[in-house]
Amino acid sequence: MDSLKRSFYIKNLIKLLIPMLIPILILGSLAISLIHLYLKEKINQENLNLLNQIQMNVEMIFNELDSINLTIAASAVEFIDLQNMLQKKWLDQKDYVKLASLKNMIDSPAIAHPYIDSIYIYIDNDNNRFLTSTTGGVVDLSTFEDTSWYKTISKKKISEAVWTEKRSIIRKPENFAPKKIEVISMYRSFTLANGDQGYIVLNVNASYLKDYLNSLYKIQGQNFLVMDQNYQVLFENHPVKLSSTKFKSMGINSKAISTMLIQNIPSIVFKVESEKYSWLFFSTIPKDSLYKLPYQLSMVTLILLISSIIVGGIVAYYLTKRNFREIRSIVNILNRAEKGEPLPHLPSVVTDVHSFIIHKILTNFMEQSYMKVLLSERKYKMQALELSVHQSQLNPHFLFNTLETINWKVISLTKRPNEINEMIDNLATILRFSLDAKDNLVVLEDEIKHTKSYVDIQKIRHKDQFTCVWEYDEGVGKYYIVKLFLQPLIENSLQHGMIDLGRKLSIKVKIKSSSKYLLVSVIDNGAGIEAERLEDIRTKLKSNYSSSNHIGLYNTNKRFQLTYGENYGITIRSKPGWGTIVSVKVPIN
Repeated sequence: MDSLKRSFYIKNLIKLLIPMLIPILILGSLAISLIHLYLKEKINQENLNLLNQIQMNVEMIFNELDSINLTIAASAVEFIDLQNMLQKKWLDQKDYVKLASLKNMIDSPAIAHPYIDSIYIYIDNDNNRFLTSTTGGVVDLSTFEDTSWYKTISKKKISEAVWTEKRSIIRKPENFAPKKIEVISMYRSFTLANGDQGYIVLNVNASYLKDYLNSLYKIQGQNFLVMDQNYQVLFENHPVKLSSTKFKSMGINSKAISTMLIQNIPSIVFKVESEKYSWLFFSTIPKDSLYKLPYQLSMVTLILLISSIIVGGIVAYYLTKRNFREIRSIVNILNRAEKGEPLPHLPSVVTDVHSFIIHKILTNFMEQSYMKVLLSERKYKMQALELSVHQSQLNPHFLFNTLETINWKVISLTKRPNEINEMIDNLATILRFSLDAKDNLVVLEDEIKHTKSYVDIQKIRHKDQFTCVWEYDEGVGKYYIVKLFLQPLIENSLQHGMIDLGRKLSIKVKIKSSSKYLLVSVIDNGAGIEAERLEDIRTKLKSNYSSSNHIGLYNTNKRFQLTYGENYGITIRSKPGWGTIVSVKVPIN
C-alpha cells in the first residue's frame, strides 16, 4: 500500500509540476537570455563610450602643454635669453622685463585652469636654475621644495620626447603644516637654436582628475584608472590593490573587453588606448554589478521554481491523501456489497471522478438488487401460473374426453356429421393445442391456425352476425409468440362489439413486421367503449389487476408483461359508435 501511495504521489506531483515548471523555465530562460544579451551589448558600448569621453577630456587637459610648446617654438629668441638669464648671477633691468614676459606665458594657463598645479621650464645651465609658475620666477634647485622632476629629466636626454609620470610634491607653506600633493607630470623636451636642451614640465593636480572621475555616473563597484606606457597607474578614482604583474597583464591584453579577477572578484575590464600619449584608460566593473538585472531575474526564476516545487509537493500530498481516502471508501463499498452488508447513502452532489464512481457503484448495485427482486417476483408469478395451469389440467382433460364421447354420440343419433360435430372438432382441436404445447411460446403460424378454429366455432354460434378477415405479412408465421393470445382479443370484440350494434360486426386481424417487432392488431367496427370505461380499462392494464374467473384482456396483458417485460402489453383505442382497436407489440428476438 505504501509503494502504491508513493506511486500516486509521484504521479500527482509530476502532473502538477509539469504545467507549473515548464512555463517558468521557458519564460525565465528567454527573459534572462534576451535581457543578458541586450544589457551586455548596451553596457559594453556605453562603457567604451564613457572611456572614450574620459580619454578626450583628459587629453584636453594635457593638451595645454602643446599650446605652451607652440609658444616656445615661436619664441626661440626669448628662450635663448632665458638661458642667458639662468646663467647670470645678477639680473639687470632688461632681464627682468624679459623674465616677466616669459613668466606671464606660463602663469596664464596655470591661473586659467584649476587642474594645473604648476608649470616648470628648465634649460641646461651651470647654476641649476629654472623658471616656475609657483613663485616669483627663476629659482634655484637647491632651494626649491620640488626637485624629483629634475632627477627624471636627468635620466632622459632624448630630444623632442614626451613622457609622463606620477609624482608627489611636498609643499611647506609658512605657518602651515606640510602638505602632500599628488600630481601627474607631463614632460616635453625641446632644443634651442644653439643646440642646448630644454624641458617643459606640466604638473596636473591628480585630485582634480580623481574628482572628475568620481563625478561620472558609475555602476556600483565601477573603477576608472589610467596607466602610462610603462604600465604605471597615473590616477584612478579608487585605489585598486593589484600587483605590478596584474597591472602589466591588463596593459598587455589587446582586447577592448576582457574578464579578470580583481581582488578575487570576477570583473569585466574595458580598455581604450590613447595614441597621442600612449596612455591606457581602463574601466573595471564587478560582474555581479554589471549584470545585476539578469542575476536578479535568475534568482526570481529560481525562487519561483523552488516555490512551485514546494507548493506542488504540498498539493500532491493533499490530493494523494484525498484520493486514497476515496479509494478506501470505494473498496469498502465493494467489500460490503460482496458481504451483503447495508451500503451507505448516495452522494448528494457528484463533484469529482471518485464521487461519480461511488454514485455509479451504488446506483448499479441498487438497480441490480431491484432487478433481482423483479426477477424473483416474476419467477414467483410464473411458478404460480404454472401451478394454476397444472391444477386446472384435470378439468380440460375431462372436458376433452367428454367432447369426444358427445361427438360420437351425435354421429350415432344423426347417422351423419353435422354442424355440431364441426363445433366439437374445432373445440377439441383448441383444447388439444392448449394441453399439448409444452412451452409458453409457440410459432405464430400455429397460433393463427388454432385461433381460426375458435372463429369457426363462433361463426356457427352467431351465424352471419360477424365476419373475420386475416391480413399479415408473408413470413411472419415463423416467429414465436405467447400461446393463446389472439383468441382473447377476438373474444373481446365479439362480447363487447355486438352489443346493440344494429349492423354486421366486422373483425380484422392485422399483423405487420419490422426489423425488431411484430405489431398485432385486432380491429372491429363494433359499439366501441365509453371514454370513462376506456380509461378504467387502461388503468387496470397498467396495474397488477387480474381476473381469476376467465382468460381475458387483463390476464393476457399480464402474460405478455411476465414474458417480455413491463414495457410490453396491450394497448386499446376506442370510440363509441365507431369501433375498437386492440394492439400488442411483440419483440421478434
